[in-house]
Amino acid sequence: MSSSSKNKKRVLMLLENCGMPDDSRVRNEAIALVEKGFEVAVICPRDPGQKWYELYHGVHLYRYPAPWEFPGLVGYLWEFGYSVLVAWLYAVYIFFRRGFDAVHVHSPPDMNCVVAIFFKIVARKKYVLDTHDLSPELYDAQRNGNPNKIAMSGLSWFEKRAVKWADCCIATNESQKAVQISRGGAQAENCFVVRNGPTKRFLDPIEPGDEIPADGRTVVGYVGMIGIQDGVDRMVQVAYRIRTEHERDDFLFVIVGDGPAKENLEQLSAELNLEKFVHFTGLVPFESVPSYIAAFDICLTPDPSNPYNDSCTTIKTMEYMAIGKPTVAFETTENKHTAGISALYAANNDVSEFANHVVRLMDDKQLRQELGQCGRERAVELFTWERQKLNLWLAYDHLFQHQPTKTEALSLNPTETSAHFTNDEVASCERATP
Repeated sequence: MSSSSKNKKRVLMLLENCGMPDDSRVRNEAIALVEKGFEVAVICPRDPGQKWYELYHGVHLYRYPAPWEFPGLVGYLWEFGYSVLVAWLYAVYIFFRRGFDAVHVHSPPDMNCVVAIFFKIVARKKYVLDTHDLSPELYDAQRNGNPNKIAMSGLSWFEKRAVKWADCCIATNESQKAVQISRGGAQAENCFVVRNGPTKRFLDPIEPGDEIPADGRTVVGYVGMIGIQDGVDRMVQVAYRIRTEHERDDFLFVIVGDGPAKENLEQLSAELNLEKFVHFTGLVPFESVPSYIAAFDICLTPDPSNPYNDSCTTIKTMEYMAIGKPTVAFETTENKHTAGISALYAANNDVSEFANHVVRLMDDKQLRQELGQCGRERAVELFTWERQKLNLWLAYDHLFQHQPTKTEALSLNPTETSAHFTNDEVASCERATP
């Protein structure tokens, strides 16, 4: 190890629910820390075709075999138990191979805190908890509000341990930060909000891709994971209502991504005779995602309002906004905070109202352009990753007790008031209000 490497602070990140670099938040945070001067290693599952070790934009990636999947509580315990054990073994290897000063746990699962707590006790290493989703609420949403009580109790227990042992807590929004403090017992001064945000890739001029078989129809798109909690089934239901209740055939719904619910959605689409109106692309390279969004006329965030989704900031919504696309979403707390007046919202998880909004945008090109411009302005002013990464750096300054100068403190605390639109821009956006 070189002397320059020894002088760097070293961070070990633990990621379980996705691979790297597929997880955009982990990818952005890891690269941002490298940019700040840290040495970063990430332990994560390996997808087919990926290398076991790779140096990616200065980040050391250590990948392990993904666990076999089993249904039910046994499968849940096996997946997370296996992942924690393998992460600990890899962490021990990295500890002796290259060392680290802090363990950064990406949650869920919260039980990965066991690895961080071990090194905190045994080797006095710092521990950072980065909450992407609230584990109990996520599990409840995945089980359609009928979770196993034993599993829920276990998740709540691990959540509290994960928060209370952390030297620094990071959340994607104020809703999650409030839970870390109220339910987990974190001290407010140790909690930081680092939002997901669109990178330069989504802000630069983008040419629409030509992969979508639109044939002159209005393209309505979704990009992201296809899990039970993501509500993509409602998108298929919306397509069905537009086809039957509105008697329209001039549209194509495009679902970009993959996940455990994809097969069921394809079956549902076939049962509703929507094969000509709903197109599944499957997983596409991350580099291709902006061109897909650029080819959409209307973008959808179909995540329904519930305790889980109300606490989630969806990166796809900000990516839609960054590319200047109009969005239709359900009325969740964080959707409204993110998109503000630049989206149309369906209240009470009403699929028919959602469909009405989509049809309205199909028939009003000017409104699509106005909402897209409003969203673009809001994304650029408030939510870009270049702005959000400053808060990550501030959290790490706090972790290692570096006191930023007055100038640094001002730049590291960008305000998050409403976007500054002109009166004309606000008036045009307010056309979206019935």
